[in-house]
Amino acid sequence: MNTQVNSINWKKVDLTDGYQRGLTMLDSYDFDTLLLEISCNIRDINEDSVKAQAMLIIKQKYQTAIEILNDNLTNITNQAKKKRNA
Repeated sequence: MNTQVNSINWKKVDLTDGYQRGLTMLDSYDFDTLLLEISCNIRDINEDSVKAQAMLIIKQKYQTAIEILNDNLTNITNQAKKKRNA
């Protein structure tokens, strides 16, 4: 894993840093990941159990994105104002 990502302070992202500014707040969730989770975590594979697994992860990722947004809201607002006035 990229050590730069591990050193990110997600509670105070440095929006003046090009790398950190380009980070994704809402992680992607692909079919390979879903299929792996299903094969590892679900005994009785059916449409309801697959949907439940996917929704669990999607809700967790959504909640994390909201926390990152809230933690950085003042910083984001200030950077947006600076950009507009530049």
